[in-house]
Amino acid sequence: MNFTATIPGDPRGKGSVRVYNGRAMKDAKTAEYMTRAILAFQAAAGGWTRLDGPWWVDLRVFVDRPARLIPKARARTPQPPAGEFVAPCKPDVDNIAKAVLDALVQAGIVVDDKACVSLRARKFYAAVGEPPEVRVTLGGVSEWSTTAEDK
Repeated sequence: MNFTATIPGDPRGKGSVRVYNGRAMKDAKTAEYMTRAILAFQAAAGGWTRLDGPWWVDLRVFVDRPARLIPKARARTPQPPAGEFVAPCKPDVDNIAKAVLDALVQAGIVVDDKACVSLRARKFYAAVGEPPEVRVTLGGVSEWSTTAEDK
């Protein structure tokens, strides 16, 4: 059985804790994103049994596209596609993955993120008219598996 959830809104990478005058300061936008992710996971968890063992996760990150990448009518130059396509931009996909894995633990979906044996994270510009979001799918792996993709 797989768990699937969508975190709505702009993806946010897990920021580093900054230290000012000997005090640790957390980024407020990262904290807001973590709360949004935890609530999305809890809403999607109906009947989900917390995973306590090896597991895999697949992340599809969709970011807002800048105005320069929105196709224009009657353009004379090659235009970007209206659908989704890869997004080599900020935020970094590895930092988004860190935030999502931490939120999975805090939401009670998995016991510990150290048990994640396979992580696939891909980042795209959202299709024209589609909102930014992160789609998360995960599932358990048999403990004696020789591959990390027992789906």
